[in-house]
Amino acid sequence: MEYRGKQYLIFEGDEPNSWRWAVTLDDLTTKTGETKSRGEAITQVVLLIDGALSGATKHPGRTNDA
Repeated sequence: MEYRGKQYLIFEGDEPNSWRWAVTLDDLTTKTGETKSRGEAITQVVLLIDGALSGATKHPGRTNDA
């Protein structure tokens, strides 16, 4: 699946009420996680992609000052 140009997967986990997700943010960064519902997995993916695209990802020692 795709959201805002980023590829992601959502699939059932091994345990009951377990959903896993994976999202590729760039060529070097893939994030994964596990939640208790499919809806929560989608929310996690959307928030992660939105944060990455907005520049909300924090980098230690880096500021946005000009």
